[in-house]
Formats: sequence, structure tokens, C-alpha cells
Amino acid sequence: MVESTVIKAAIKRERGAFQVIYESCAPYAYAIVRRYISNTNDHKDILQEAFARLFLSLHTFDTSKGDFKPWLRKIIINQCMQHLRKNQKNAVVVPLNHTNEEPKENLEAELTKLSKSDIERLLTQMPEGYRQVFMLVAIDDYTHKEAGKLLDISPETSRSQFFRARKWLKKHLISDNYKTLANGL
Repeated sequence: MVESTVIKAAIKRERGAFQVIYESCAPYAYAIVRRYISNTNDHKDILQEAFARLFLSLHTFDTSKGDFKPWLRKIIINQCMQHLRKNQKNAVVVPLNHTNEEPKENLEAELTKLSKSDIERLLTQMPEGYRQVFMLVAIDDYTHKEAGKLLDISPETSRSQFFRARKWLKKHLISDNYKTLANGL
């Protein structure tokens, strides 16, 4: 993604290095912001704030301890979570109709059969609380404890929201819009 020489140049405050980092990382960062934030009017502001935070904390990145991409992803996700907490309009916990139906254990396998645009469309329709937890746990590999901390909820609530998100996905995968894509469910 970004070579360590460019990162070192940016740490030394070489102006051109910041531009190289921004241009090479902005599409990746924007994709993360789009996944977490549904209001498109906020995307550019969050991206700008995240890169400001990135550039201010770049001196703390240690190239010997790991790759730049996960470090950047964590900054972007934290900025998204901060924005959501600051502008939270919807409750994180969304009630679910009572059902005894358990989600199919291989839901992730069924999701891999969908195209990227199908998955993005489903995620944008998912209730905010479900989507936040689902993205953190299923896509970005956070634990329920870490997701709970980011969302200011308990790990148990994170698990519950994740379970409900999976049920929501299953329900919508078998709806009329997705029957042809999810015929194996």
C-alpha cells in the first residue's frame, strides 16, 4: 500500500510524502467509511478527519511492528465510531421480531456467493446497530469485547446484535429480491 520510505519521509514532514500517502490510501479509506457511515454527506468530512488524525499520529507508527494497512484501517474505523457516537440519532439496539429460527451456520459461505454490489446493497439496508456490529466483527475481525468498547455497548450486546444481524441477513437473502442469489438457504 505505502512503502516504508514514504512513511519515513512523512514522519520527517516532507510535504510530497503526505500527498503520496493520501492518494494511495484514500480509495481504501473511503470504502471503509462507506461501509460504516450511511449518510453520504458525512463521508468526506470523516475521511478528512481520519487523514488529519493519521498524519498527526504518523510518528507513532512503527514499521518494524506491522503493516501500515491494518494501522490505517483502525484509525479510519475509530474515526467512524467517533462520528457515530457524536451524531448518534438511532439507538444501537434494534428490536427483532420473536422467532425460533436460528441463522444457518454457513451464512458466511452463502454471502460469498453474492457479488460485491449485492453485499453492499444488503449492508446499506441493514439497521444501523446491526450493521456496525456486523462490520466490526464479521468483516474487520474485531472481538465482541473490542466492538463493544468502540460502540460503547457491552460485549453481550455486541454478540446479540451480531446474532440479530445474521438473522436479518438470512431473512433478506431469502426475500424475493435475493431468492435467485440465495437459493441454497
